[in-house]
Amino acid sequence: MALRTAEATAAAGVRAAAGAATLGKATVAGAVGQADTALRSVARRGLDAAATAPREIAEAERSLIDFHERRRRRRVWAEHGRAYIEVRGIGGHDERARKVAGDATRSLRGLRGVRWAEVNAVTGQVLVAFDEDRVDVETLLDAVRAVEGAHGTRDEDFAWDQVVLPGDRTPVIVAATELAADCAALAAAAVGTLLGLPALPHRARLAVALFEVEHGLRRRLKRRIGPIETDLVISVANAAVHGLSEGMLAPVVDGMYHALLLGERWERRRVWGRREGELVGPASVPHEPPLRSPRPRPRPPGPIERWDERLGPVAPAAAAGALALTRDPGRAIDAFLAAVPKAATYGRGAFAAAAGWQLARRGIVPLNAAGLRRLDRVSTIVVDSAALRRLHVLDAEPDPGVDRDQVLRAASHVLHGMPRPDLTGAGPWRQGDHRLERVPGDHRLGVHENGRRLGRVTVGPRPVPLAREILAAAGSTRAGLLVTDGPGVAELLPPAGRILNAGDDLAGHVRRLQEAGDGVLVISAADDAALAAADVGVALAMPGSPVFWSADLVCGRQLTDVWRVLRVASAAHTASRQAVYFSQAGTTLATVLAVTARGRLTAVALTPVHIAGAAAMILGAATGLRAARAAAPQPSATG
Repeated sequence: MALRTAEATAAAGVRAAAGAATLGKATVAGAVGQADTALRSVARRGLDAAATAPREIAEAERSLIDFHERRRRRRVWAEHGRAYIEVRGIGGHDERARKVAGDATRSLRGLRGVRWAEVNAVTGQVLVAFDEDRVDVETLLDAVRAVEGAHGTRDEDFAWDQVVLPGDRTPVIVAATELAADCAALAAAAVGTLLGLPALPHRARLAVALFEVEHGLRRRLKRRIGPIETDLVISVANAAVHGLSEGMLAPVVDGMYHALLLGERWERRRVWGRREGELVGPASVPHEPPLRSPRPRPRPPGPIERWDERLGPVAPAAAAGALALTRDPGRAIDAFLAAVPKAATYGRGAFAAAAGWQLARRGIVPLNAAGLRRLDRVSTIVVDSAALRRLHVLDAEPDPGVDRDQVLRAASHVLHGMPRPDLTGAGPWRQGDHRLERVPGDHRLGVHENGRRLGRVTVGPRPVPLAREILAAAGSTRAGLLVTDGPGVAELLPPAGRILNAGDDLAGHVRRLQEAGDGVLVISAADDAALAAADVGVALAMPGSPVFWSADLVCGRQLTDVWRVLRVASAAHTASRQAVYFSQAGTTLATVLAVTARGRLTAVALTPVHIAGAAAMILGAATGLRAARAAAPQPSATG
């Protein structure tokens, strides 16, 4: 019943917001039809998620009441014979952390039914592949606890800023809870209106609004209880206040937004389930974390941040002015509430949620969904040119009695699995039963299959399909384009791009750009340090490579995924700027109403804020979907 009510609420919100949006720009009217369908589809998929996970809610709720300065509850999730278990005491680069990690893996590998176990130094978890018929998760946990006890780390806590991986159910449960709270608030408001119950005083709404206008308060709360828990607490408090204030438009708009988030998080979890087998294996788990030095200076502000900075001092000033003009504390509080940047926040959030949903459906894994919400702050795109090239067999000479095609297939099999388009080191290079190795006195490589030599091949790099189109897409954004040097890069580079010295450390380049005030997006298939340093890291996942764990967005090997991400990045700034326009309009009109409205109009002074939020959300979602759905170009002749 609750799920049907939630879906009906979300649909009603879409229709109400669509009608309101026609009052705005002409571009909004053109996007309503597409956004209405998209919002319904995303919401319905997200609501289906809540219906299929009743047994997981209790565990998620226990993790959400961990209100401590550092997180005490361990994150654990398991599905389809894979378990991800946080281990206390493995954070850092010291000897003790290595000992705890080594003992944990050895203990788990010794259990009957465990196929393999590896500690992921990036996420602070031990990854376990196991037979669900022979060993259960509780047995795995007991083994981990025993190791922690032996090393004296049982009482250590976890950091709140650890990224929640896509397979974790907690974000889905949080979004479902927020949506349920919005539905309850709508029902409470309707009942209160029908029965004529007294509304909640303005002061209660002001207390919640302080956390949305004063970002310092929100940051302190995040440090205390964590980002997911902060969003949940504020959302539920907002819903309660709106429900008891007898305002029905606010929970409808909030319900639309949380339905979008629910759909995004559900699809994020689904794409992880589809690609987990390809991405995660014993060879693709990083045993050493990349060195993450602090960002040299705060991220540059985007359109939303600049608007928030302006609103900070405006809100109390507007409230003071309203109080001076009207001598009415209630109107002064309405003037303060009008400065809540709901439209700006919801516009960017809807853009990111809709784009993330669509990207996930196409197989792109948002390993850290926050990366999508930082795209509007990117001012420089750095492309590791190694991601634009692949090693190819240029010539093959088979040994007597061996077919040339057999040599080509064996050599290509090895080259296909290599993360970088170069043959560094002495070799050999293996993939399955095939091996490439250097031949003394010969520039060619020997090709072997099951220990038998098949022949020799000449190998060299070539641009991959869409390489030119990728650089053109990056160059067409508002951001500057930098590409590391390499064979053929100058021929592919658009006029606006510049070449970086390939001999320099790419992560160092990223830090210098950040020091100069840039927001940096990095595209790489092999440089985990650069991906970790970037504000948004986009990885091309290679077979058996652990590099992708340091990224925010994980693409497949084909550059079509990267091209699509760049399309979304190109639209992000526009979506945020449009959301700010709606927020400015809503705030201005609501402030005027708070001061000048008479009679019944005083009860709807904040309506423009909610209508602007709905309009910005619809336009943001439509913009995100259009960018992520765009048809990929055909490779050029040189690509």
